Amino acid sequence: MGGGPISPLESSFDNLLTPSLFSLLAHHRLPYPDKKAPINFSDFGRDIFLEDPFSPLVKDKAWPALLALSKFGSPDQVPDLTTYLPHPTDTTYPVQVLGLQLLVDNLPRLLFRGIDARWIYAYFNHVSQRLARTWIALPADQRPDSWPRWRDEEGVGLDYFIGVRFWLGTPFVHSELLGNQMIALKFTEETRAVVEKETGTVDPHRKHRDAILNDIYGFPRLLQKGPPQGSDVTREGWTFWMCKLMDIHQPIVDRFLRYPYLNGITGRAARGDEKKWLEEVHHFAEADEDTVRRVREDVKKGRWTPLGEDSL
Repeated sequence: MGGGPISPLESSFDNLLTPSLFSLLAHHRLPYPDKKAPINFSDFGRDIFLEDPFSPLVKDKAWPALLALSKFGSPDQVPDLTTYLPHPTDTTYPVQVLGLQLLVDNLPRLLFRGIDARWIYAYFNHVSQRLARTWIALPADQRPDSWPRWRDEEGVGLDYFIGVRFWLGTPFVHSELLGNQMIALKFTEETRAVVEKETGTVDPHRKHRDAILNDIYGFPRLLQKGPPQGSDVTREGWTFWMCKLMDIHQPIVDRFLRYPYLNGITGRAARGDEKKWLEEVHHFAEADEDTVRRVREDVKKGRWTPLGEDSL
């Protein structure tokens, strides 16, 4: 890549990082044959936050690619993944980006367990965010998250597009970099604005925006409560809940410059103010003690337990 010699590992990606894999992932993550039809957003939220019908359908295809990507030893050494995508002006580009982004951002969170979870937050997070920074920087008419592109080129309805925006926005939300958090806020506002314009509604959370963006306890509280469920869940209500969930990550990174609940799984030591916050949120989303011990041993010795140790 980048004009240099291609290693055997990189050349093997030609059989792993394929258009068919990316299309498969996009299809199963948003499994709606009629892309113009309304979506049941109660089911949509359940399938993301409460259950996992997705990974069992794609695990056998995705694991070889994830294992190969882990062999570089450092996320900085992973080759430029955009070389496995068509040109941004190609009509298949949006779907292909969505599939590749799901591979490196969503699937590790679903598949990796135990000490393998370190690979999510200290490795694939960085790979995913580097990829996302490439397409977000494209001209507006080439971006794969564009409403006109999905509406006109893919022929999708607003409901389907909301699902696309959710999955393409997560890499920025998952980031501990303030720059990426600022992108996340802008990205979420773009989603909100499209839905408001197309539906003639206004996000009721707008009037509480200052409080949301200063609430360092909001994310654990909102996520533990869970997504909107039931027969009265509307497209607009779910979208505006999603936008709040996305936005409410940012106060934590603003305050601590990272997510304190990831300290253990990444081998970091908690600072005093982080310890207090973790106690106040009842150690929300922290790794178990045995996994943290094993990660710290690896970090101390400058090694990585190979991916798959606890997950396969």
